[in-house]
Amino acid sequence: MFVLLVWACQPAPLPAGAPDRPDVIFVSIDTLRADHLGAWGYARDTSPFLDSLASAGTRYADAWSPAPWTLPSHATMLSGVLPSRHGAIESDLALPSDIPWLPEAARAAGYATGGFVSTLFVGERYGFQRGFDAFDDFDIDDEKTNLQATVDAEDVTARARRFLTERADGAPAFLFLHFYDAHYAYDPPKPWNTRYDRESASSDPKYKNYAYYQKHPLDDAALAHQIAQYDEEIRYVDDTLRAFDAALRAAGREAIWVIVADHGEEFGERGSWGHGHTLWPEQLHVPWILAGPGVPTRVVDARVGLEDVAPTVAALIGVDLPDADGRPRLGAGPIGARVADTSRFDTNLVRWHDPPYDLHLDLRTGARHLCDVAADPTCQTDLAATRPDEVVRLEAGFRAAQPMAWSTSISGVATSPSGAFITASGVAPRRLALTPGAAFTLLPVDAELAVADSSGVRLGTWAAVGGARPDDGAPVTWSGGGVAPQEVSLDAAQRAQLEALGYVHEEEP
Repeated sequence: MFVLLVWACQPAPLPAGAPDRPDVIFVSIDTLRADHLGAWGYARDTSPFLDSLASAGTRYADAWSPAPWTLPSHATMLSGVLPSRHGAIESDLALPSDIPWLPEAARAAGYATGGFVSTLFVGERYGFQRGFDAFDDFDIDDEKTNLQATVDAEDVTARARRFLTERADGAPAFLFLHFYDAHYAYDPPKPWNTRYDRESASSDPKYKNYAYYQKHPLDDAALAHQIAQYDEEIRYVDDTLRAFDAALRAAGREAIWVIVADHGEEFGERGSWGHGHTLWPEQLHVPWILAGPGVPTRVVDARVGLEDVAPTVAALIGVDLPDADGRPRLGAGPIGARVADTSRFDTNLVRWHDPPYDLHLDLRTGARHLCDVAADPTCQTDLAATRPDEVVRLEAGFRAAQPMAWSTSISGVATSPSGAFITASGVAPRRLALTPGAAFTLLPVDAELAVADSSGVRLGTWAAVGGARPDDGAPVTWSGGGVAPQEVSLDAAQRAQLEALGYVHEEEP
């Protein structure tokens, strides 16, 4: 009876794939820092399978996310379009319907497409199902499912296996697999939960939010335990992916592996724990591994961004991905990952890269931080005071790169309580004097803009994203064109989910 029961529980074998067209296994491991993988020099054995892919394929050693949280970074990862264009930068904004989309291009090229994801922000509510023949977000709108972490890595790969078994022999597949295991609160299953440290206890700190831990930092022992649990989650995902790869190989299926992360995690580097609030390396430096048929064995040291991932995969499998901000990175190319930004939790932050420097701009307060990432890769030393000419040069470069899609025909005043005006000559938080012909960018892109004439009469309110754009008779014009995100309505239970996950800002006493 025992033998029969074990045999009955074995997963069905996978059908054979296309002999001349490998599958694409696109894996996003949420919240995975590059420096917690062996291929990036980490001491713990968190990633032997991923390391083997890196050694057999291309490892992009210096890959960066354009945003420190899940929704905008995944939208960029699968489209090649930066957040300032796709606009899905807040939890009430979903993917634009006309954004370039890698799964859609793969399906049009003959791939069977399956997407299996494990968080709200990569689910149907935000439009990620587009282009997939089968898509499963495991009902993550349900509070219990999302918050009790009932969707783990094995659930995702089991769903992917089922998708493949339903395909005919010879059908190539494009799979997008999203894993949430390394996102807080870390809760690795047995036996991984004691691989690097003791078993968790009910007295262990539970993640509250970023603001809380700025004022109540974890002590050394508690922080070490959280890091151990995080590492155990990484190893659990790694072992799960190794088992999935073994099933593919047993069926004779060739695969191109794409391994990325949407953002990293802060473990006390700036005095807190979590992500979504800053643009420092611990939150933006992510792994990118590409392995499989047609992929050269090498390490790419040049800086690249998540906006380059979809164009690179598209070029590798011979599909068209028009109008992307990124570019294929199968060969040498110009420096990437120039810009990152976030407006989460009442911030307005930009990071601009011009080798060897990163310039961090706080568009609300005017603070500037300059670091030489070649000499100081974790940005511990602020050079702004000692190299003011570089600050001026980089800020001018950032301003020159802006589309200046807003313009006006009148004299008056523009105001934006949550935004900053970027002009050719400077940055003006919240208020800008207007003259006929003036052009500017407003950041963040969903900030609302109010205009009054020179006598103080209010003429109207507009927004490029999430609001009404100006019509032909308005005193301002918007020439940015492009895509616009869809509005999302969240009920009380869904907002409670986001609060429990640290995605709703709460000031601490």
